[in-house]
Amino acid sequence: MPADLIFTGGPIHTVDHTNRIVEAVSIAGGRIFATGAAADILKDAGPQTEVVDLAGRALVPGMIDSHGHFAGVGNAADLITCKPPHCGSVKDIVAAVKASAQQTPKGQWIRGGGYDQFWLAEKRHPNRADLDEAAPDHPVIVTRTCGHIITFNSKAMETVGLTEDVADPEGGRYARTPDGRLAGIAFERAGGPFRSNVPKPGYEDLLRHIRTANESFLSNGLTGVHDVGGVWGPHLQAAQDLAESGELKVRIYAGVHVNTMDHPFISILDSGVRSGLGNERIRVGVFKVMTDGATSGPSSATREPYAIDPNDSGIAYWKQEDLDDLIGRAHRAGWQCTVHATGDAAIEQTLDAMARAQAEYPRQNLRHRIEHCAMLPPDLLERVVEQGIIPSMQPVFFWEFGDGYIQNYGRQRADYMFRSGTLTKRGVIVAGGSDTPVTDHNPLLAISEAMTRETMNGDVCGPDEKVDLDTALRFHTINGAYASFEDHIKGSIEPGKLADVVVLSRDLRDYSPHDVRDVKVEATYVDGKVAYKRTS
Repeated sequence: MPADLIFTGGPIHTVDHTNRIVEAVSIAGGRIFATGAAADILKDAGPQTEVVDLAGRALVPGMIDSHGHFAGVGNAADLITCKPPHCGSVKDIVAAVKASAQQTPKGQWIRGGGYDQFWLAEKRHPNRADLDEAAPDHPVIVTRTCGHIITFNSKAMETVGLTEDVADPEGGRYARTPDGRLAGIAFERAGGPFRSNVPKPGYEDLLRHIRTANESFLSNGLTGVHDVGGVWGPHLQAAQDLAESGELKVRIYAGVHVNTMDHPFISILDSGVRSGLGNERIRVGVFKVMTDGATSGPSSATREPYAIDPNDSGIAYWKQEDLDDLIGRAHRAGWQCTVHATGDAAIEQTLDAMARAQAEYPRQNLRHRIEHCAMLPPDLLERVVEQGIIPSMQPVFFWEFGDGYIQNYGRQRADYMFRSGTLTKRGVIVAGGSDTPVTDHNPLLAISEAMTRETMNGDVCGPDEKVDLDTALRFHTINGAYASFEDHIKGSIEPGKLADVVVLSRDLRDYSPHDVRDVKVEATYVDGKVAYKRTS
């Protein structure tokens, strides 16, 4: 059978077990047919075969974001953008909210997102007084870029029924003024009343959000995502509808995300459903439990107090016995379990829960994960190795948040974050992701950051943890496929696998580790067909 498509004329990074680079690849029926020397592969050509001359450009496997919030990318486009360069100060955020209030009927919600107090001129969160000034007649929430901290105004408090004497919930807290009033900043679970009461997007909005994410991912060379909170419930219906219509091209490993024992999604554990159900476009993914805060908040649960505050060790969501119970239930029900754990205290708690689940109910080929697995001192790194955990890491965070890590946690703990280099040397499969829309989901930026670990201010966190180009590329291709039990069908350019490939403007080897981020995605192919082509 002649090939449908042949690529030749440039380096083809197969990302197979030897990281072989070949001259050509043929594709037939939506699958990789053969790889090798150009003279051999061109023998597969027939009268209808399309031959693409790479003209020195490079071909790599379709890349995978192993930790993202897929629908959240589209939802973020509906919010007031509070990231630089749109907003560089609290004053700018107030002005943006005020402008939105002038266009929004009184009483309707106004939402913003994406700010990071570390980069604001005032070096603080916007607060209740700021947002009252901006929109006294509208309920307003502005969510920090991490999604773990919500700022709100008095009208939002009134709308959700929050009073000054509200107690801090387990796994959350409210900031208060010196006189004991709510300051308008909710950390972790304390943001629940606002998340529950903000109007939910309608079906057409959900379709739009997923379409937006689909287009953005493809334009960045991403053909797969492990959605760890977002494409479930109504979003899953919308994603399935788009998949059935042929519009959805990105392959979704859709995880179930819970953060409380009474979360409605916990009922999935009694349904008989488990990880792996689905097809090559949408597959049921991990059962994910949130167990502490954000690295950049900072709200990670740590063993020792923060460098900036001797009275703060972050926020932990669970007592050990409750986490043991929940992970044990998911493990026994056949799920691939994962836990959001960023601080060393949270990671230790997670490792204990997973070890107990396996001891009480042994299973084979677990591939249990820890999302972020950020702060990893030597003793916990050893346990990750011993327990066979897959860390789903985001070295890309160093670019936007690394300077804050050094300030908030101190140099040693910043150097012990996202230890992908040592873990790889120890034989651990590290999967790479972005946590989008928390930060940029461009995988070439992530690959660059895994190689450099640079901060925006030019510092480097943990220089010994840098990896080489081949390793960084594997984080975002075959390792991501392994982390979803799909390494037999994707993640590398090998015969029989799905024909998801990306044409890059240049070979990554032609660039310094820092400048790899400047390489452009020329085209993205899914199932051997063009899903995106750059026009400028």
